[in-house]
Amino acid sequence: MSKEKFVRNKPHVNIGLLAVVFIVVFGFVAGLTYLYPDMILPGYFLLSPEASSLRDTTLQTSRILLNGILYGLGAVAVSGMILKGKKILEN
Repeated sequence: MSKEKFVRNKPHVNIGLLAVVFIVVFGFVAGLTYLYPDMILPGYFLLSPEASSLRDTTLQTSRILLNGILYGLGAVAVSGMILKGKKILEN
């Protein structure tokens, strides 16, 4: 008996690529938020817009993490949709 050929008819997205996209975007946005803490949205408006994060390190750290996570997840969602659409069009 010969082995049947495996046929993949379901489009997939490489999870490693999405992890790299998240890490790169997270680092970039976190760095920008560190340099310009009171300018990068949405961390500024969601976490005490009246307070300056230059004096409060807890506020600055939470803004850095919030911005990095939100922009990172957004980039992963967009790149996942683009790659999945590309795979569907190839099939």
